[in-house]
Amino acid sequence: MTDTRRYSLAAIVLLVVLRLGIGWQLLYEGLWKIDTLDSPRPWTAAGYLKNSVGPMRETFRNMAGDPDELGWLDYDTVSARWQAWGGRFQAHYNLNKNQTGSLYRLINGSQGKVGDREVFAAALERLPSGIDDLNKASRVSEKVVWFDAKAKRLYVDTAQFMKPDERAKLDALVKGRTAADAAAFLNAVNAVYDRQKNGMGYLKKLAGALKGNPELLGNEDWQKIGKLDQYRKELAEYEAGYGKARIPFEWDHLDFTWGKIQGLRSELTGPIKAMESELMDKAEGLLSTDQFASGPVSEPWTLLRISDTMTIIGLTVLGLMLILGFFTRFAALAAAFMLFSFYLAMPPLPGVPEIAGPEHSFLVNKNLIEVFALLAIAALPSGMWFGLDRLLSVFFSNWKKDKRLSSTLKSTVSTGDEPSAVPDVATAAT
Repeated sequence: MTDTRRYSLAAIVLLVVLRLGIGWQLLYEGLWKIDTLDSPRPWTAAGYLKNSVGPMRETFRNMAGDPDELGWLDYDTVSARWQAWGGRFQAHYNLNKNQTGSLYRLINGSQGKVGDREVFAAALERLPSGIDDLNKASRVSEKVVWFDAKAKRLYVDTAQFMKPDERAKLDALVKGRTAADAAAFLNAVNAVYDRQKNGMGYLKKLAGALKGNPELLGNEDWQKIGKLDQYRKELAEYEAGYGKARIPFEWDHLDFTWGKIQGLRSELTGPIKAMESELMDKAEGLLSTDQFASGPVSEPWTLLRISDTMTIIGLTVLGLMLILGFFTRFAALAAAFMLFSFYLAMPPLPGVPEIAGPEHSFLVNKNLIEVFALLAIAALPSGMWFGLDRLLSVFFSNWKKDKRLSSTLKSTVSTGDEPSAVPDVATAAT
């Protein structure tokens, strides 16, 4: 098969160029993905896997870990992830005592404690003149706010939080007054109201977004409980319809529904993702220049991260091997297997929704064509024509000859026989 006389020069050149072209395309794709890893938006196959279609749809979607991003909408899941990240952040940057305390307050809040109640507090010498019972006068529950004359503090319970209308009731108690005690009371009310928002940890903000208490955030648009139920319902209906769809009209209806689901998903998870990004940015603000130079905190190894890493390594290494003609047949077969898995994630098969894009395929697409090309390369010795495989072949051939000769000499010495001379051609002829 390595005899070039069996093939025309044009065939040899074109096959080598084809190998180099595919190798370069794979290598460049791998290097581009590596370059994004240090960017704000590192490459991941999550989007490709989540939008998989065809017979192996569930297999590929499950590789993304949380294909419908319902984990982003579960308080226990997100809070556990944030706290685990906080531990890794502390260990990675070797935070000092002050930084550790600041990180804790950032995640859990800067509230104090009175008895068994977590509170936000503001200093207040006394109530305004004429007010003996703050709660009775304002009609704001003591479960929310109260004044401790001995401690000289105005408290707000972190489990309740002072709402805007409750703040307005407290302000109304001294409306129009100019006395010093009235001004001090207003300052205390404003201070504790601001403190409950600024001192609120991200876990409480998360609870406000996901557990239906928008007052924790001061933004009613972030209360998504009803929409979360709608999102789950539409997902269930989509999955049921996907299994039954057969005709174009049904696929078109599913595409329309999928678009609605995507928009609803973005609306629901967007604020939580923004909250997580904000938390991490503020945590990085606690670091010194030397600590920041240590690089980002490593993420735990999930199935998606393993898949992303294997894809990047596969593209880069196999592309380079094809270019160099190094173990060419193995590289071509491995690359064909990898590209065939890409094909299976979104195959243009009958009864499968068409992938949106400028190109249209049926049965065969670019990925499958490259698979056939790589199999052809694996069937031919192109690495022997132009590549390191030729050098490896010569090296191993000489190594085997030397090994056989060495073995023969050792056998001769061990038996005590004289090595027989190799007859020349003339002697053999006679």
